Amino acid sequence: MSSDTPSRNTQGDPPLITASVAGVFAGFGIIAAIGLGWAVARSTAGLAPFSTVGGAAVAAPGFASAPILPSGPQVVSVIAKDIVFEPKQVSVPGPGPVTLEVENAGKIEHDLTIDNPKVKIIPKPGAKSSAQATFEKPGTYQFYCSIPGHKEAGMVGTFTVGNGAASAAVPAPAKPQPSPTPMTHASSTVPNAKGNQVLAPISVNGSVKTFELTAKVVQWEVVPGVFEEAWTYNGVMPGPMIRVLEGDTVRVTVKNELPEDTVVHFHGPLLENKMDGVPDVTQPVIKPGGSFLYEFKATPAGTYMYHTHHNSAVQEPKGLMGMLVIDPAPNSAEARRDAGFQRDYFQILSEFNGYFTINGHAFPSTDVLEAKLGERVRIRLVNAGQAPHPMHLHGYHFKVIGSDGKPFPESAIYEKDTLSIFPGERYDIEFLADNPGLWVFHCHILSHVMNQGVEPGGMLAVVKVS
Repeated sequence: MSSDTPSRNTQGDPPLITASVAGVFAGFGIIAAIGLGWAVARSTAGLAPFSTVGGAAVAAPGFASAPILPSGPQVVSVIAKDIVFEPKQVSVPGPGPVTLEVENAGKIEHDLTIDNPKVKIIPKPGAKSSAQATFEKPGTYQFYCSIPGHKEAGMVGTFTVGNGAASAAVPAPAKPQPSPTPMTHASSTVPNAKGNQVLAPISVNGSVKTFELTAKVVQWEVVPGVFEEAWTYNGVMPGPMIRVLEGDTVRVTVKNELPEDTVVHFHGPLLENKMDGVPDVTQPVIKPGGSFLYEFKATPAGTYMYHTHHNSAVQEPKGLMGMLVIDPAPNSAEARRDAGFQRDYFQILSEFNGYFTINGHAFPSTDVLEAKLGERVRIRLVNAGQAPHPMHLHGYHFKVIGSDGKPFPESAIYEKDTLSIFPGERYDIEFLADNPGLWVFHCHILSHVMNQGVEPGGMLAVVKVS
């Protein structure tokens, strides 16, 4: 056998490698070893193609590096309260699958909704729920509660994926700063104005009383120095109080200076069907620049309200609501009862762009309810908001003497110190001012006595007995 004959193994297998191929591999091994040594040396010295930043090797400029993506589902947790998300801003490092966990710490139903990708998580009050969604590109996405009125009341947040660029999603609006911020449709600014003040009729002809309400957009000072766009009647939020006598004929001309259609529904008194204020059912909408005349007989006596009934989940939380009070006919039993109150206060509860308000203002701008020792005090409460409000009075038990415009008979009157008022409900309460001091009267959902997360604030008033 010659010297260049390939060797074979003892089992007669074909040759594993020839001498020429072995030489090629050996040459590649020498080159690889030299290159590895050169790279290690330059890395140690901090030279290209490697440099040292904070002790970690990273690619130098001019050399591509693979993006660092999350290795698995990312987890984001949000708490839904009445009516706010905490936190309002959340983020993940980059695109990919995300597990969204939502806890409902409120007393009412909430959800977390994202439009794109489609996500809706609905935890029951006191419970948690989660879902997974895939975000395919960086961006800033809006999440919100889709329960009617909750988004409009400020229950929104932003979810940032990566650096937040390259997204067509609409971010949540910036929260108000302590200075006026012009809005698109606002026609005026009304600092220090008050809502729920008695509106004078433009004419009185016997028992016929005529009023005008103009729906328009203004900048409303919800707390000192903080302005928000409000949709108002006659430039105030809530609208002015319409106060008439039982049996009066009431005429209300509503003018629309809003950027969209609207109507008005008078909530509680007896009405003709054509005056009920429901678009496309009892009347056409009032177009921008248009008007409509409502007319009804004021009956029965009681505490009522009026509010928009078109796109109402958006328009009402923006401010389109007010109080209607029908005083009892003279010499009636109810009139004699009313004469026994030395103080009579009127309060409209509502949520406005993330603030919980009484008569359109959040604490510390809410009014002080004053009384002298020994006086009988009545407070008439209207819930024009979208959430229930358990109202608690410190220092007193009060009597609940009427509901939804109807006085209770003596046998049905009961005492409370906390009264839950659901959306659309009205309650009349009274107490004898026999305990001097400054006593707070507030919603006992404690997140409702905050202004943008700061306590005290929100739906809180003070009763001053001296």
